[in-house]
Amino acid sequence: MKKKCTKAEIRLPPKIVSIFHGEARYRGAYGGRGSGKTRSFALMTAVKGYQWGMSGGTGQILCAREHLNSLDESSLEEIKSAIRSVDWLSSYYEIGEKFVRSRDGRINYVFSGLRRNLDSIKSKARIILAWVDEAEGVSDSAWQKLIPTVREEGSEIWVTWNPETKRSATHRRFRIDPPTDSKIVQINWQDNPYFPTVLNNERLEDKAKRPDLYDHIWNGDMLIHADGAYYAEEMRSANNEGRLTVVPYERSIGVVTAWDLGVGDSTAIWFAQMVGQEVRLIDYYECSGVGLDHYAKVLADKGYHYESHILPHDVRVREMGTGKSRLETLDTLAVRPVTIAPQLGVDDGIQAARTMIGRCWFDLQKCERGVDALRQYRRDYDDKNMVWRGKPLHDWTSHCADAFRYLAVGYRPTNDWGEPIRRNLQGIV
Repeated sequence: MKKKCTKAEIRLPPKIVSIFHGEARYRGAYGGRGSGKTRSFALMTAVKGYQWGMSGGTGQILCAREHLNSLDESSLEEIKSAIRSVDWLSSYYEIGEKFVRSRDGRINYVFSGLRRNLDSIKSKARIILAWVDEAEGVSDSAWQKLIPTVREEGSEIWVTWNPETKRSATHRRFRIDPPTDSKIVQINWQDNPYFPTVLNNERLEDKAKRPDLYDHIWNGDMLIHADGAYYAEEMRSANNEGRLTVVPYERSIGVVTAWDLGVGDSTAIWFAQMVGQEVRLIDYYECSGVGLDHYAKVLADKGYHYESHILPHDVRVREMGTGKSRLETLDTLAVRPVTIAPQLGVDDGIQAARTMIGRCWFDLQKCERGVDALRQYRRDYDDKNMVWRGKPLHDWTSHCADAFRYLAVGYRPTNDWGEPIRRNLQGIV
């Protein structure tokens, strides 16, 4: 015999209510701070578990984040607080220091990180709900592995995130091309009728003192310059001075390419023309999972006249399988002449890139991904000790930024006559 369910009310922002009205496999919300999305979704996980358990079902509620090294970094406390705020939920669930479960034993919460524990998640049984919070950085491969794991009849997947980049897998999967059976909305502080005064004071402080970050933090806009970004000031100046624009290809001038060669990872290529003191970035290309012949074809198909190709110093290393170096392979593909970038420290290269950006003009359409990457290329941050590490963060921006750095340290003009000249670096020491 089914247990009798009681009609009850909970308080949610109206936009959140629309997400949970009716049936859906996927439910999600994205936006800035103060929207109430995290608290609302935490509360609704408990409601979902209550409904499932009271109807006689059993299962697990998975609360996941990309990085989760301990329960302190999980949504556990948010879940506890949400349950305790509603009497009938508090009566249904048992809350311990490191657990939340229903008193009838039907529903159990589990907390996990997708970066390191994805394989263990795949082995978990009867996941009735997976809520991925702070989902901006979740990779496409993680989504591909997680989604089939949530396979109980009537199970759901919920996603909440603060947008940072249109390159993220979460943005592409749930905003650009959302699943058919989904309810996903944008929600910001203006949509939260319960927005507290203390947060409004913080909002006004950010608006007055941190205008560059305000729209990202509070209005859910994409992050233009990441915190700790190496080239934030230089790229901001390029924008203010109108150097992010349309940059035509000058057929009378050779094109210099600068590469970062990925091994089982992305390869990035910048296309530049040197005109007097100007560095004109006319194109950018990035791809992964293909051979060097693919990039040789890309260069040929673009139809540019090439002056030189700047490659990283490790291009000379011979591969175990073929016994040939990538330098030799590129030469057989007619990618020549080649200049090997000097083996400088990363910090020296970053400083050279900073200096060069002041002379750069970027074609914003063809170099859109490259410009976004330079804006967000940043220092790695030690969350535990709350200090910046002395090295760059390795993420989607790394290959682009490394190729740009090789351009900055690897290009050596033969002379500067004040006019466009044809240069040939091959053989120059």
